[in-house]
Amino acid sequence: IADHARAITFLIGDGVLPGNEGRSYVLRMVLRRAARFGKLIGLEEPFLARVAQVVIDQMGHHYTDLPAKRDFIMQTITAEEERFQRTLSTGLNRLDELMADLRARGQTEIPGNDAFFLWDTFGFPLDLTRDIAEENKLTIDEAGFRAALAAQKAQSRATAQDVLAQDVSVYAELLGNLKEQGVVGEQGVKHLIYENVDEVDTTIVGLIVDGQMVSEAHQGDKVEIVLPETPFYVESGGQVSDTGEIYYFPDDLDEPVWTVQVSEMRRPIPGLIVHVGKVTQGSARLNDPARAGIDTVRRWDIMRNHTATHVLHAALRSILGEHVHQAGSLVAPERLRFDFTHTQPLSKAELHEIEELANDIVLANFDVNTRWTTYKRAVDEGAMALFGEKYGDEVRVVSFGEVSDWRDSTVSMELCGGTHVDATAEIGSFRVTSQGSVAAGVRRIEVVTGRVAESLIEERFDTLASLADLLNAQPEQLANAVTQLQEQNRTLQRELAQIKQQAARDESQALLDKTMQVEGVAVLAAHVQASDADTMRQMTDWFRDKLGSGVVVLGANINDKPLLIAAVTDDLIKRGLHAGNIVRDAAKIIGGGGGGRPNMAQAGGRDVNKLDEALESVQEWVSVNLK
Repeated sequence: IADHARAITFLIGDGVLPGNEGRSYVLRMVLRRAARFGKLIGLEEPFLARVAQVVIDQMGHHYTDLPAKRDFIMQTITAEEERFQRTLSTGLNRLDELMADLRARGQTEIPGNDAFFLWDTFGFPLDLTRDIAEENKLTIDEAGFRAALAAQKAQSRATAQDVLAQDVSVYAELLGNLKEQGVVGEQGVKHLIYENVDEVDTTIVGLIVDGQMVSEAHQGDKVEIVLPETPFYVESGGQVSDTGEIYYFPDDLDEPVWTVQVSEMRRPIPGLIVHVGKVTQGSARLNDPARAGIDTVRRWDIMRNHTATHVLHAALRSILGEHVHQAGSLVAPERLRFDFTHTQPLSKAELHEIEELANDIVLANFDVNTRWTTYKRAVDEGAMALFGEKYGDEVRVVSFGEVSDWRDSTVSMELCGGTHVDATAEIGSFRVTSQGSVAAGVRRIEVVTGRVAESLIEERFDTLASLADLLNAQPEQLANAVTQLQEQNRTLQRELAQIKQQAARDESQALLDKTMQVEGVAVLAAHVQASDADTMRQMTDWFRDKLGSGVVVLGANINDKPLLIAAVTDDLIKRGLHAGNIVRDAAKIIGGGGGGRPNMAQAGGRDVNKLDEALESVQEWVSVNLK
């Protein structure tokens, strides 16, 4: 347990979270094995966080990041241990049943599909199932387990992008030809995204339609265009691709000869960039001159949001703690989505503080600086790298803020290959729109900035103005006006409830007066006004209690369907009366059926027009069946 706890502590301290893939799976396996070892020696409650605390106390003076992440490490361990405990007992019961069945049949091997089911449904790592199997003198069909796991992964991969399923040989052939001809260098297509170039005059050097190289693409074709250089950003690091146009516009003409609307960018193999789009005008031909231009308005929205992700990351670490690390992101023109390591939902106060700090960073108008350096030097200087990301020897560092003019806890320095604004003030407004959980120990925040944020603010001001008009109040008085309206509504609801109760009592008394005597037994069969079955059951109970001894059958039209509910007092059950039999026979008249207990039952039907006829049959039924 101590060895496992040490490994768990350092893994989480390094940013690994429990999961089902890669290093995350290793952590989950180690943690759950340790939890089960504890259970075997009588530790029923989560305990590993306390062991981790000892690890931090003993190792923290050598590994100084551990004490800073103490709370996060302990919360993550406890959350995973509790999650495992919730499924452990159910999974163990299933495994015990499986092993008992195998022994009864004289078999000694747990089938791979069953081991996979335990992993997939109850989170049992294969090692844990193996340990339990060995304790019971059984083995596991591990090849079968791996086959089931591979089949699941293959099914998941089947929904990946079409490009992943395509044969890349056509791209490799094209890139090889371009290099041989000297059209592109050894590094392949030149990417101009860091050179502040929005458009470039160039030449079409490759056309692909339906997976085949072609010499021309016609109007309506979906085409992949290769240029020797491009200003278009290719989706990477969470930032979406640029869109825009590629067209040929000779100087002596008033309109383009052909136009391609670029909707997506791809890098099918290293060194080759393709512009995916649709020919909307004319026919594009190989070796045609072309002008390639990005949608600059969209690019600016994306740049605002990408720099804003760095601002948000800095604010989160400042407010929540240095255990916060990026766990994924989406940078699109209309919003940004940021996933980060944190075990607890954010309170309203925390969200407000994060948003306020982020806007302070924006308003500080820090210059956004970019530079290239070695990976080692960048990390040594404190640059944050995305955990699990593969970096080359040379990396790009994006930073803003200085210790001298701001708090060092909000200085941002990250390894990033995306596009950014020149200064934080260019982000404009920064507004959090939502927060939630995406996985164990991972939270998600969504944010809008710039033009979208301004539109959101305008929309909310318009909503406030509309509400103010409706409530005849000034916007700053809306909270009080709504509070008063809620109180008035509660008062009216209480008064209405009292009126309904009085009306129900009056109606109930009137119905009670219609109780008939059938051979000395009180029988009340009545058509009532009710909105649902619960109300009818309450009414039935009330009438039964009032009668003391008797039979109550109520019918109502519920959403254009007839419903019958019957109750029989205990003394009459002994005399042959059965609520389930009463409604079963009465329901035949309304084209339905039902039943229930001797003292309470209900039935439904299709013909609401025969509900009164069904109720009239009750007296005769009692007369016939009474003993």
